[in-house]
Parts: sequence; C-alpha cells; structure tokens
Amino acid sequence: MRHAALFLILPFFLQLLGLGDTPLGGGLCGEVFRVQDPAFALKTPGFWYGLLFMVLLALELGYGLSLLLLPLLEVRPGKGWVRAGRYLVGTLFLLFLLTRTTGLPTPGPGGWTLEPAPLDPLSLLLVGLSLAGGLLLKENGEHGAAS
Repeated sequence: MRHAALFLILPFFLQLLGLGDTPLGGGLCGEVFRVQDPAFALKTPGFWYGLLFMVLLALELGYGLSLLLLPLLEVRPGKGWVRAGRYLVGTLFLLFLLTRTTGLPTPGPGGWTLEPAPLDPLSLLLVGLSLAGGLLLKENGEHGAAS
C-alpha cells in the first residue's frame, strides 16, 4: 500500500511545487496559477478545469496520506476504502479524458461553453502517476482480500 500511496501523493506536490510553469506545460491546474486578472480568469474554461483538478488532487493527497497513516494506527484499510480509492482515480482519469477531448460545460461570457483543454506532458505525467497508484492499489486490495 505504501507504493500506491506514494503514487497518489506525488501528483499533488509535482503540480503545486512549481512544476506547473515549466516547459513541461501547465499540468492539470496550470491555469489557476497563471491568473493575472481574476475577473477574466472566471471566464476561461481552463480556470474551471484547474479548480476541478485541484480539488481532485487534494482528495487524492488526503487518500494517499490515509494509506500511509492507517497502518501506523494499526488499522487495515478495508475493501470499501480500497474501492473508494479506485473510484477517485477513475473519476480523475475520466474527467481528464473529457476535458482534453470534448471539454466540460463551463460558464463563459456568452453562456455555457464546451472547450477542450490543451494536452501537455506534465498533465500526462500527473494522470499517469495517479493511474499507477490506482493499479497498485487494486493489486494490493485484491491480494489483501485473498489473504
């Protein structure tokens, strides 16, 4: 479970510790950190996508930390807790696919818009790490259920 927790925690720190403004791209939350004019930011789909992914990355961070801390309290995560982690990673992946292909409805100056976000290497890295954590979580959850 520790490896899964590491892969689930890492995307949060890679995004928020300054890698969001490098040649790798903005990542999942890049638009949120590049805001110059807050009034204009509320009109761009990228800002709303950034907020959405910031919340998902924070939830993933909390979940990953719980995987590290529960064994210290001598509590073994149950099947439901493992399933919740899989759903969290699945939701992040599904929303990533939607925001990069068709876009999600976001408020704009002329009403609701559907605009896809640009694809960059950092966002692919962050989603890949999350998926790796979800896969490790799945393996550990199934092995834990079998023993």
